[in-house]
Amino acid sequence: MNETIYKQTVRALFEGRATAPQKSMILDFLSVPENQELYFLWLEEWELQNPQIIADTDPAYFRLIGKSIAPESHTPTPPATPRNWFWLMGIAASVTFLLVVTGYLFRDSILHKKYTTAYGELKSLVLQDGSRVVLNANSTLTVPRFDFGKKSREVQLSGEAEFSVTHLPNNRRFIVRTPDQLEVQVLGTEFMVYSRARGSKVVLNKGSVQLRSLKNKDTKPLVISPGDVVTVSKQGSLTLSHNQSVAAHAGWKDHHFTFQDTPVSQIADQLNETFGVRIIIADSSLSKRTLGGTFKAETADDFLQVMSDILGVRIIPGTGKTPETYTLTY
Repeated sequence: MNETIYKQTVRALFEGRATAPQKSMILDFLSVPENQELYFLWLEEWELQNPQIIADTDPAYFRLIGKSIAPESHTPTPPATPRNWFWLMGIAASVTFLLVVTGYLFRDSILHKKYTTAYGELKSLVLQDGSRVVLNANSTLTVPRFDFGKKSREVQLSGEAEFSVTHLPNNRRFIVRTPDQLEVQVLGTEFMVYSRARGSKVVLNKGSVQLRSLKNKDTKPLVISPGDVVTVSKQGSLTLSHNQSVAAHAGWKDHHFTFQDTPVSQIADQLNETFGVRIIIADSSLSKRTLGGTFKAETADDFLQVMSDILGVRIIPGTGKTPETYTLTY
């Protein structure tokens, strides 16, 4: 992507001189989430440089209909006629329509900011209220763009993250919501939330949090204490375990994987979540074998080599497939 060309094209849109191909180019540019952040940065920069825009209506109209403008002369510009105003109203209506359509299509990007991580990537964030977040691989955190901490502190998480929430003088609650309708409410504490296709899990390090499943109305809110781990079923039921090792659940921050008699089939699921690889287990007896211990791996190949050494299995990489595929066999 040539950022300079896109920036010039976006500025042309702000100034009302973008052509139809340029507008199409901008819509393609905005279809990529990362580019939406650039768009708003350029908009803010342009607004600061142009605090007041005085429209030159006749040249704008001629540019709009594709006609050339006569060479500049020193003859005073005649006063606006009804036809001039008609042209101006038409241009204003077109611009208003474009703004409405853009606002509708990108309303979520306008109101929210998304932080994402790729497979195998970790990312540390500091939110507007001072709270800190560490995002695990293949995760997305959605945060309100305006007045975060003043009016609300609600975020949405898909994936896995550790939160260190700052307590505010106004006692504003911090709420994490997940795709499976789990709601985690806190004031100031440290905890981890896991939310993927296999289900959700909350691990509390410090303070206290309240969990509530909006999917199952029969499930009462649950308040947990440090060392507690809560797993959420697909039906929304909450299962509480006390006195768990928080460090074992937080190892991903250092690229550590901790297992305790974990079946190979579940390990394969975790590798898919973290690295985006597909694991084919050739033998049903192999899928039931278990693995225990803590292992450091920053790539799928690193971990698969460990599995090969410990379990005595062969790892056969696929060829030309997406996602990257590996077969485990004896």
